[in-house]
Amino acid sequence: MTDKTSIGIAELDRSLMNGVPKGYTILVTGAPGTGVELFAKQFAAAGIGSENVTYFSTTEGDEDVKKAMEEFGWEQDIRVVNIGKMYYEKVLAKNLEVSKYRQEGLKMRDILQFKMSQIDQTMDINFLTTLTYGISKLKPPFRIVLDSLDFFLEYYEEGDVLSAMRTIKAHTQLNEGIALVTMLKGVFSNRIESGVQDIVDVTIELERLREGSEFKRNILIRKVRNHPEKTKILSCVIDDKGISAKSL
Repeated sequence: MTDKTSIGIAELDRSLMNGVPKGYTILVTGAPGTGVELFAKQFAAAGIGSENVTYFSTTEGDEDVKKAMEEFGWEQDIRVVNIGKMYYEKVLAKNLEVSKYRQEGLKMRDILQFKMSQIDQTMDINFLTTLTYGISKLKPPFRIVLDSLDFFLEYYEEGDVLSAMRTIKAHTQLNEGIALVTMLKGVFSNRIESGVQDIVDVTIELERLREGSEFKRNILIRKVRNHPEKTKILSCVIDDKGISAKSL
């Protein structure tokens, strides 16, 4: 087993450590439209053939993830675990059903009885635990993508999410896997952003700046554990082959 693995973007690999050491956890952040979700899929594709790739999705369907990868010409031999779908089926669909009954004129007493029966069935479901348990069962060589952490920060306490991140990092580190987590920039408090960045080994930010009628894109290497000299800005291009970068 080699001690380095590729992120999937050649110049970014070179700018780091000619790849990323096995055992590392990477955070990719950016505003909507900067390509964070695409970065996650390109990272997943880079591990196919050498690592067992598991993609935890919170916003896209299984086929949507693989279809997007297909459109860029990447292989799709990955396992998709759809946390978003689980949440819909176990929680949101039940709430929609209650709303439907209310609109149809069902008595509040009957609605409450129905809702309590559904709560009894779902009260033990903790999707944060589902995530960490699923990751703890992965065997090396593995590559994890969690797209995105925002889902868990919205529904769970910040401290619980940070604890889960530490568990994911520890399992990845001990088993010499590689993990990538996405999170929108500027949505959550500075405290939670700093907490997540402190846990991960590498922080990468995708940036989009308007220049006249066009956009200029950059990849910012904001943190590399024990290598502050590696922080830099790369020029970024997104085309029909995915994301590429070059040094400024």
